[in-house]
Amino acid sequence: MNRRDFLRYSALGGLVLSSTGYMAFAATRTQRHGMAPALLPEGGQPLQPLPRIANLSETAGRFHSALTPAPHAVPLGDELEARLWLYNGKVAPLIEVREGDELDITLINELEQETTVHWHGVPVPQAQDGAPWDAVAPGESRRYHYTFPEGSAGLHWFHPHPHQGTARQVAHGLAGALLVRPPQDVLPMEVEEHLLVVSDLRLTATGEVAPHTAEDWLNGREGELLLVNGQREPRLDVAPGTTLRLRLINACAGRYLRLRLEEHELTLIGTDGGLIERPQPLEELLITPGERADLLVRVSEQVEGRFWLASHPYERGWMGDRPPHLDQVAPLLAIHTRNSGVQPAVTLPDRLGSVEPLVEPAVQRRVELTEVMPGHDDNGAGHGEEGGMPDAGHDEHGGMSGASDDHDAHGGGHGAAQNGHGGGHGNGHGNGHDMSEMAGRPEVDFLINGRAFAMDEILFEGQAGEVEEWEVFNNSHMDHPFHVHGTHFQVIATRDAEGEWRDAPWLAWKDTVNLAPYQRLKLRMVFREPGDWLLHCHIIEHEELGMMATVRIR
Repeated sequence: MNRRDFLRYSALGGLVLSSTGYMAFAATRTQRHGMAPALLPEGGQPLQPLPRIANLSETAGRFHSALTPAPHAVPLGDELEARLWLYNGKVAPLIEVREGDELDITLINELEQETTVHWHGVPVPQAQDGAPWDAVAPGESRRYHYTFPEGSAGLHWFHPHPHQGTARQVAHGLAGALLVRPPQDVLPMEVEEHLLVVSDLRLTATGEVAPHTAEDWLNGREGELLLVNGQREPRLDVAPGTTLRLRLINACAGRYLRLRLEEHELTLIGTDGGLIERPQPLEELLITPGERADLLVRVSEQVEGRFWLASHPYERGWMGDRPPHLDQVAPLLAIHTRNSGVQPAVTLPDRLGSVEPLVEPAVQRRVELTEVMPGHDDNGAGHGEEGGMPDAGHDEHGGMSGASDDHDAHGGGHGAAQNGHGGGHGNGHGNGHDMSEMAGRPEVDFLINGRAFAMDEILFEGQAGEVEEWEVFNNSHMDHPFHVHGTHFQVIATRDAEGEWRDAPWLAWKDTVNLAPYQRLKLRMVFREPGDWLLHCHIIEHEELGMMATVRIR
């Protein structure tokens, strides 16, 4: 496998909506699934920056504010409104801090169902992670309080993570961006930076967020409106030759972005965990739900040119009738060059960031992703050359440490008080959520090591500070973006269905990575903080249908 193929299958993805509050809608079309006509916004408006969450603190190095998720009406035109759920009435708001800053956020839940705030990609103590067992009931509040450690600089994001309620809340617009800046930026001041939050949305003709369909649950929801910072096909005007830093979040629930910029080469300089050591030139980049990418591009010196950043078709596997949009190029952002002087090229430093390889692991584990439909055996159990269920994990002595049929191997459940959890997580199925939405879910199980997620089960246990190596196997016919809470990992090696193991061409810190069908990845990581941490597919519907598990770190 060459470097480009490796990047395509294991590099960089979700869900956010962002605008300043006004989107003009001008045309209609008929949605699939027999739904009412959806409204399409006009494109071509100037790209808007993300709206900011105000810092209420007057103390240097401290960010103090509140996040209030609540229903809001967003004007779509003269007579129509979209009824969304937003933080502080803003679509995909931005929190900006620096390494070493203290974050003090109070979540005030004004929804009619429980919610949390998960700080995706941020190294936080377990009690601040916003896990499902720490849900905040309607009308209640919760304080999130932590400090950004050294090395946490990068583009992260936040979104809800309640048990059996994440998909609906994300579909309604709840998400935001979190930018952590380093003490000093290594890039030249001449580089022009833009944050791009890519999301999608599906509305009915009356402005309501359309309910999930069976196809949404099976494949991950893809809304017909593909948006950048809450806008459809916005325009960015720059001088010819400008060096752009495009910092992207794939905040979609299920949509993959296969990015190309026509007539330009992309240069990857950062991933989920911040800057990589050296720039990596790319013809295209696959960024999956939950992933982030930090890209540089020197815009053409052509005067009055127009170049599209677009997502191209990508085959990720599909259950049911394949919708036509999967075979279409989806424009994201139009870059226009003005009639002005050409900007000189910038010189990048030889070394951008530091990604030291992790040492040989003390613990090795196996994680298998599968999907099972009752009455069918088409999920691929046995498609791998070893066939069947792999060992969940083993330590350096060869002993089992993970999912087996022995309940004790799972840590016995969450009954003991730990890390402020109280008396256990409980099962929490459906609490505070719209059961009519859940009733439309198909009979399919998305599994990790043969098990669907349960709030009271532990997949395996580990020790804080130990290097672990996970062999993650996608034993299914569709792609899955794999996300781990509580740490960043390094992709060490990859193997496709019929190939041999190949080392990664370069290292990066990641928290989300794609696995193609029957692909294996070797991931190395260290959990620094004790507690219960989630691992799951970041296609949010798959997560809610069971493809999630818990690792307990002592």
